[in-house]
Amino acid sequence: MKHSFIWQGRNDGEGAAHLRIHQVINTQAHASYALIGFGSDEGVKRNKGRLGAADAPDAIRAQLANLPVHQPLSIADLGTVMCVDGDLEKAQAELADQVEDCLCSGSQPIILGGGHEVAFGSFSGLFQYIQKHQPDQKIGIINFDAHFDLREAERVSSGTPFLNAAHLSAQYQQEFHYLCIGVAKHANTQVLFETADRLNCTYIYDQALRETHLDAIMLKMNQFIEKVDVLYVTVDLDVFSASIAPGVSAPAVKGIDLSVFDPLFQAIKNTGKIKVLDVAECNPRFDLDNRTAKLAAYIIFNYLFDQ
Repeated sequence: MKHSFIWQGRNDGEGAAHLRIHQVINTQAHASYALIGFGSDEGVKRNKGRLGAADAPDAIRAQLANLPVHQPLSIADLGTVMCVDGDLEKAQAELADQVEDCLCSGSQPIILGGGHEVAFGSFSGLFQYIQKHQPDQKIGIINFDAHFDLREAERVSSGTPFLNAAHLSAQYQQEFHYLCIGVAKHANTQVLFETADRLNCTYIYDQALRETHLDAIMLKMNQFIEKVDVLYVTVDLDVFSASIAPGVSAPAVKGIDLSVFDPLFQAIKNTGKIKVLDVAECNPRFDLDNRTAKLAAYIIFNYLFDQ
């Protein structure tokens, strides 16, 4: 684990009403929430994408630092899992162990990606924990993403994590429950739709994600959530319009709006079923005015605090 980020920022005065996140972060004590960075874009490289996401964890931390604390908060920063010498498989295994350890200690892990290869590490950690401690619990994956990430490939990449998760589930005779919200038809080949259908995945097209359709979307999403006991939620920032998320490997032509994402995300949070959250594909190398890193921090802020 790499521990190089220095939490610092504005100090507006004494007392809890002035606190910002950088003032309540700790690196050692047990906490309700635990930040884990995943410094990898090796999966993006293998998937022929734009490199730079390995630098995302600290870029997101920097945007989180000055956000206000609106209620008592216990949050730890456990550092960043690094992908060394292109050994993505080792990095994913290390992340999985970190996630499992957090869950065992009672902390809710929030992972800062990194390419979307982070997803298999996040899922594996939750899967390991459930298998050992709550084997009767069903895991559901909710992925906000323009892409299915169900590619068949010789090696894991940012395009394979949910097929990897499906294979891991099958290996232990567990059901695979996967909901992808924001699927762009122009960004997925026909074989990916066939794979999603074969695995009985649920998906909602980006074209359907409008405020006027929220009731129908909520119904479909809630029907999925009711089938499972715990949730792993992952937000690939390329699901959003490039106007608010320019710093990603594959910027969206259309993308979804926060006016739709926010109520969906809040509804998922309100179920109390989220065990693991990650935010993926922030790429500081291509960001403009830190818009994408700010978006990642905004999503995490809304997860941490009541809205």
